[in-house]
Amino acid sequence: MAESASTRRAWRCTSAGSLDNTVLVEETLDEPGPGQARVRVHACGLNFADIFAMLGLYSATPAGAFVPGLEFAGVIDALGAPDDAAQPSDPRLVVGARVMGVTRFGGYVSALNIELARLTVIPHEWTFAQAAGFPVQAVTAWFALVEQGGLRSLRHLCGARRPLVLVHSAAGGVGVHALQICEALGAEVVATVGSA
Repeated sequence: MAESASTRRAWRCTSAGSLDNTVLVEETLDEPGPGQARVRVHACGLNFADIFAMLGLYSATPAGAFVPGLEFAGVIDALGAPDDAAQPSDPRLVVGARVMGVTRFGGYVSALNIELARLTVIPHEWTFAQAAGFPVQAVTAWFALVEQGGLRSLRHLCGARRPLVLVHSAAGGVGVHALQICEALGAEVVATVGSA
């Protein structure tokens, strides 16, 4: 399959229920819209939610055919017109920038258009594979501990004592990020891991 700036390859799940329903297709890709970038994808993350979505076991599975994938890493190769209504983006998000990003499905592709607000520059020392596996797990751990669990508030409530946090499945991706967040925010951790 020869790919041009206006085409991409995508792993499309024709219907949820089986991994066998996922096929590689070539499809057109519009130019990026206002406030968007086109990213040529070099790596994508494979998450528990992706597998569950393809199997039809995830509550957020799109109806009908869909492209799995919640996170990706690649290089910006085109920018849409500025969007004056959007929040200012990182000035480093330029053509040629190495970026990682998140999407609500649609990451298992060779290229995609995405809002600049969903991208961040990859640290220089990271590979595309490392960057593609970072966003979903890190954001999940942050959301659970800080946004939902109130870890920052607990620090103030505990006074001189460090808050105690129980992290289940601490050896998994979300668990490892949870341990790092707890350390950064000064929490004491009790961690569990299991074996098969």
